[in-house]
Order: sequence, then C-alpha cells, then structure tokens
Amino acid sequence: MTRTGFFPDLFLPYLCLILLFSASLLGCGADRQPLRIGGKQSPENQIVAEMVAELAEAQGIPVMRRIGLGSTRLTLEALKRGEIDLYPEYTGTGLAMLGLAPASDAESTMAQVRERFAPLGLAWSDPLGFNNDFELAMLRDRARALGIRSYSDLAQHSTKLSIGVDGEFRQRPIDGLRPLSRRYGLQFDEIVEVPPADRIALYDQLIDGRIDLALVHDTDGQIDDFDLLLLDDDLGFFPTYEAALLYREAALDRFPALSGVLDQLADSLSIEDMRRLSRRVTFRGEDPSMVAGDELIRLGLIDGTLGERARQALSLAVSPSANADGEAGKVLRTLRRSFPTRNVQLVRAADPLGAVENGTTRLALVSAPAFFAPGSVDPATGQPPRRSGLEAVGLVGTSYLQVFALEPEIKRLEDAAFIATGPEGSSGYRAAQSVVDGLELTATLVPVEGDTAEALAEAMIQSRADAALLMQPIGNSTALALIERGLGLIAIDNWNQGNNRIVFPYLQPARLNPAEYAPFMASTTATKTLLAKLGQPIDTLVTQLVIAGPAPVTDSALGDHGPGASFIPNALPLTDLSVERLNAALDQDEEIYPILPQARALAPRLPKPPDPLNPSPGASLLTFGVVAMLIWMVWLLLRPAARTPSVKQRSSGKTE
Repeated sequence: MTRTGFFPDLFLPYLCLILLFSASLLGCGADRQPLRIGGKQSPENQIVAEMVAELAEAQGIPVMRRIGLGSTRLTLEALKRGEIDLYPEYTGTGLAMLGLAPASDAESTMAQVRERFAPLGLAWSDPLGFNNDFELAMLRDRARALGIRSYSDLAQHSTKLSIGVDGEFRQRPIDGLRPLSRRYGLQFDEIVEVPPADRIALYDQLIDGRIDLALVHDTDGQIDDFDLLLLDDDLGFFPTYEAALLYREAALDRFPALSGVLDQLADSLSIEDMRRLSRRVTFRGEDPSMVAGDELIRLGLIDGTLGERARQALSLAVSPSANADGEAGKVLRTLRRSFPTRNVQLVRAADPLGAVENGTTRLALVSAPAFFAPGSVDPATGQPPRRSGLEAVGLVGTSYLQVFALEPEIKRLEDAAFIATGPEGSSGYRAAQSVVDGLELTATLVPVEGDTAEALAEAMIQSRADAALLMQPIGNSTALALIERGLGLIAIDNWNQGNNRIVFPYLQPARLNPAEYAPFMASTTATKTLLAKLGQPIDTLVTQLVIAGPAPVTDSALGDHGPGASFIPNALPLTDLSVERLNAALDQDEEIYPILPQARALAPRLPKPPDPLNPSPGASLLTFGVVAMLIWMVWLLLRPAARTPSVKQRSSGKTE
C-alpha cells in the first residue's frame, strides 16, 4: 500500500460514519425542540392558544408556551423568525399586516391569506368557528339621544365626541383609526389611547362617561353585560376577522400529530362561546389555562370531569378600624370597576392577611408589616421571617405609625410599660412588634379587638395601657376617635439608631403634620383646639398600604392550576391579567417595596437571552466532524507531493 492511498482508504469510512452519526444526533436534537405556542395579550387569544397547547400535550407533543407575547406586529414577527411555531390570528388582521386590502367575503379572504402567506413558509388552519371583528360601541341611551346607529350617523356628531382606542389600533395603516376616519369623514374632539394590554379599561371609561364611544372586539363579554350598542359599519370598512391558527409549515414536519390537533379545533367555537369564555377571564379573574381546559372537556376533546370549581367570591378583608368611606372604600370601588359582574364585598377581620391564608377571603388590605413575623430573625436575610404563600398585588397608598399617649405623663414610647395595639396578626400589632424590637423596648404589647373603629378606640383606652399604637393611613377613624378624646401623639425620632433601616426596611422615617387630620374632621372650634393640642409636626414611621392575595404554589410539580387543583392554596391567586387591570385602575406612580413578595405581573420583564451558539449535542458533534474533514482536506492539499521516477531509473529498477 502506498502512502498516497493510506489515509483515505483507511479513515474515509470512519469519517463517513462519524458524519452520519452526527447528523442523526442533530436530527434527534431537532425532534426534542418543543412546539412553541405563542399568543397575543387579549383574553380570547390566550384561551385559544392554551387550548392548542393542551391538545398538543395530549398527543404527546412537547410544548413551550410563549402566550401573551404582545401586539399583533410583534407576535407575527416572532412567527416569521421562527421564535414561535403557531398562534391564533384573524384573517383580516393577517392581510392588514401585509398591507393588503381584504376580499369581500370570508371564503375569499381565507383563500387570499393562504396564498399570500405561503411564500413565507406560513399556513392557516381551517377556521375555528368565530369572528373577532372590530366594532365601535356606545352606551345605548347615549346613542339613542344623539340618533346614532351607524358610522355615517356618527360622522355628523364626531367633532363633539370622544373615542377610546388601544395603541395598536391607532397605528394600523390599513384598518386602523386614521383609515377609518378618512373613509367616513370622522373628526373626533378627543382620542383617548390606552396600551393594548389595558384595552379592557376602555369599558370603565365608557361606563363612567369619560368617553362617548370605544373600539371593542366582538368576543368581549362586556358587550352583553353592559348592554352596549354596536354601530353599523354601513360602508363595509372593516374586513372579516375570521379566527384560525397561523403556523409554520415546518412545525408539521417536526410534529405530524399537530395536523390532528388543528383538525380538532376546526369550527369548534362560536362567538357566543368566546364571549362566555372571555367573561370568565376578564370578570371572574380565572386563569386562561383553566378556562381552556374546561372548554376542551365540554367539547369532548380531552378526558376529564366538568364541574363547577370551588371558587371564592372576590371578597376583601380589612381591619375593623379601616375607613369604609376612605382607603377601604377606594379599594372596594376599584375592585368593582375592575370586575363589574363580581359580588365584591368588604369583610372585617382581626387579621386580614390571615383571612387570605385560611381561604376566608381572596384579598386583603394591609400595611407592609403584616407580611412579617417580628420577634425572630431569618438567618438567610437578617430580617424578620416573611409569612409564606402571600404576595402583594397592588399599591394603594401610605400608612403612618400613629402612637397616642393614653397616660398624660407618657412623653416618649420608651417610658411606656404597656402598649395597646390592634389584634394579633394585624398590621398594627406586627408594626408594634417591629418597633419594640428595633428600639429594644421592654414594653409589653396588649392586643385589643373591636367590631368597629370606635369600638377599637374604646378598647384601647379601656386596656389601661400607657400608649396606643396604630398603623393606618391619615384620616383613619380609630385614630380620629382617639384624637377627639384629647389624646396627644408621641414621636418616634430615634429609629435610625443601629441597623433598623436594614433589619426593618418596610418601616421608613417620616414627619407627620397634625394639620393633615383636618380634612377628615368637622371644621369647628373644638376641632381647631384638638389639632392645636397635638402640637408641631412630629417624627414617626411610614410604610406602604397594599392589596395582598395568595401566591401561586412554586414547589409543587402539579402546579396550582389544572389536574392538580386539589394541591392549590385555599384561595386561588389572581391571574396576571387581573393584576394588570387592578393596577391600571389604582393608577399609582410608586413601586411596591422590593422586600415584599409581589405578583409575577408586577415584576420587570427582562429581554429574552440569545440562544446558545450550539443549541444541541448533535449540532456540536456535526460541527466537530465538519472541522475534522476540513483539516483533512487542507492536509491533502498541502502535503509534499510524491516524486515520479525518471525513465532511466525505471529501466534500471532503481529509485531514490
């Protein structure tokens, strides 16, 4: 054997085997890539996406959920780039995103989108059975008073009317607000814009009379519940928005069983179905995945028992001293606006957060100290341990530490041997524990109870304690009752000693001006005398007043939704959509303390990290094989060439 044939004859078969093995591993790595299901932020889009995900999982297809991505443009772009494989879309929207005018009927529109999207490697499933058309809605009485029934009628009054739209609709170049206005000659007096994720807030503004009409979607449950009038698009501006599944054709190659999933959902949902399902998410605050699972069971597409789940009413626990016409009333009104069909009620509780823990209520209005159990230190944090299974879902305002001298000789809190507080577990009690620990006081806490604010104030006075401590907003009824008894305030002016700001970061120094009580008291000579007796502004502590609810289970393999429902907390956590809607209604420009556990929807959304350069072992091995082949080829090109014997040498039989 000569040297020129040695390397290829011996190693070429092995190199081919290596490359074939690498290719097979790469193929296996592709099979392991899950089906990435996306979806926009609207309730109906999330519900349909969850239905696809559950059906795919039932077929043994691995699924990655990327539901609630964002706007139409963002989600479609993610599909084009291969970041997702499938999401629910509407035919009219699909054409608008390509800058195309739609056909005149649903069948032609579907044929048009299939033809136009095919060159992109994208395909449309059969229709799901419902349309999600754009509509302009008005309160029925308002429309009747103006004689408006159609868009053409609206044009005659538009200069005196305000309209509410989401940001995405305002920007759409084919079927958005500007093209609509040009088609009908509309010129609105005011355009109120909200982010697409907050589109539901337009219904609140419409009901409250802050806007005259709103852009809505056909699947919105509020249309029936609020008895709204949908104006007639008499010139046929809006196309047909027939719902279907838009997917990458390559996804069917990876998962042939996906074809059966698409067939199962064809013509399975009506507009009435989608309004009913959307209502469960937007009004009842249910998770879209739970709603999707129930509907699949009802349709007979997956196995399971369809029954009414044990869902708590949307009740709010507050302390007995909370003002029904103050901070508690504000939160109650906010909840009723956010969930207009729910029976939202206040529940008085000695320990509001404890009522959430045991499932008596769904939410609680508490100050930040209620989340902690002072008296000991968590070695991991150096701070009081937190009560588990609870999270803040919204910021309401500020609570002040208000300490009253029940005995005239008490000038400093350090002089008090007994301090009256609210019931054990309440915000006031836990704030008092923190203050006693932080200032190293020897005082004994005396928790008292009362069914009303006045009763609680009387119980504190009758406790024979030296001082009374409250953690409540300015204007709290119990605090006002104590002021009207002529009791003075005690300053907390030495909180910054030691490391209290580190150990108790939920208590911050502040200054309280007694004049701040004036708006909550009758303007009389006696009131002026009482406020003057309180003296000059005093130093005290403040904290945040928040709405709290149950936190999702994070250490259970079954999770807190779906088949593992028996392993969930006593009360279900609010969905991300409900938390976002609630915070939009609260309209606070301050963030919740970082030390408090917070709902997932309140966390900052980080950008997705870039994919690794070698996404699978097969790709790495294939790369290695290609590099080895290149090295071999370079070696063949650069090795010394074998010298050819001359004629004389060949004849003599000699070689060098």
